[in-house]
Amino acid sequence: MKKLNVGIVGCGMITKERHIPAYKRMKDKVDLKAVCDLNYDLAKETAKEGNIPKAYKDSSEMYEKEDLDIVDICVPPQVHAPVAIDAIEHGCNIIMEKPMATTVKDCKKMLTAAKKKGVEVCTIHNVRYHPAFIKAKEMVDNGKIGEFIGMRILLSTPKHHMMDMKDHWYHDLPGGVLGETGPHIGYMSLAFLDEIVDAEVFAKNFLGYEWAPHDEFRIELEGKDAMSSVTLSYTTEYWAAKMELLGTKKALFLDVEKMLINEHGLDDLDYKSIGKSAVSDLSQLSKDIISNTVGAITGSKKAGTDKVIEDFVQSIHEGTKPPVTGKEGLEAVEVVEKIVDNYNEKYGER
Repeated sequence: MKKLNVGIVGCGMITKERHIPAYKRMKDKVDLKAVCDLNYDLAKETAKEGNIPKAYKDSSEMYEKEDLDIVDICVPPQVHAPVAIDAIEHGCNIIMEKPMATTVKDCKKMLTAAKKKGVEVCTIHNVRYHPAFIKAKEMVDNGKIGEFIGMRILLSTPKHHMMDMKDHWYHDLPGGVLGETGPHIGYMSLAFLDEIVDAEVFAKNFLGYEWAPHDEFRIELEGKDAMSSVTLSYTTEYWAAKMELLGTKKALFLDVEKMLINEHGLDDLDYKSIGKSAVSDLSQLSKDIISNTVGAITGSKKAGTDKVIEDFVQSIHEGTKPPVTGKEGLEAVEVVEKIVDNYNEKYGER
């Protein structure tokens, strides 16, 4: 199998902690040829730390000098489109952090360019590739919880990660931090709702930061046959990613970060039924905890960003559909635009 040549644009934390290690684990399938960053010192430092042959300041120069099969884009979303289209014009397949772009218009430009050059575009919708999410999706699709009627999502981002940083680029996105987390709730909801036709946002300010007018959000997404209710919190000191999937027969409760899933089907409130349900819950959680622990120790359980990158590389090798298609990346951005439009209408444009 011929190795694929990979170049990365952007040398921030996500590149160092997630992307470079992912490619290093696939050394039999890829050669990580170069990294690029406008901060050339950072690019050189990243190349040295990762034992990567070349460092560049200019992405176009990297595309010209390196024979790359894949370009991995880890720069702020505002510049995804120009960086990606330039790489596409050089015949490169693209994988990028979410969102695909900040506007539907830019997404369509990327897809048009990719179709013309015959290359693939993939966005890292990482939450969809956690084991609990995958299992829940299979259960819903197979009718295990009855008819799907709705869902709830809770995403908590520690304030020190985003809100506390006045000059962070997150605040300059359309809708501010909604533009950063919005793609997550878009693709998580679209995994279960065929189409999202409307969005309504409720926002509050608890931290009082002048650079972030709102830091707590409740979002209602209306699908054709089901609803998604979302809590986004940026005021906490902890990470959380939890979901509830409601069916006519059963419900599923997911802790995505801990990779735990609990099937709930209590149909009576007498003590015997409640006791049996509690024992069943404990059994399910114990099995998941043991499986997750073994997977972490052995490295056999790939999840999130690692899984998307691995599957994307495999899809390019085999000429198959990428794990997240360009169309799916576009659809998530369409949801974000609905959310941001409603937010701006209610609270004034940022």
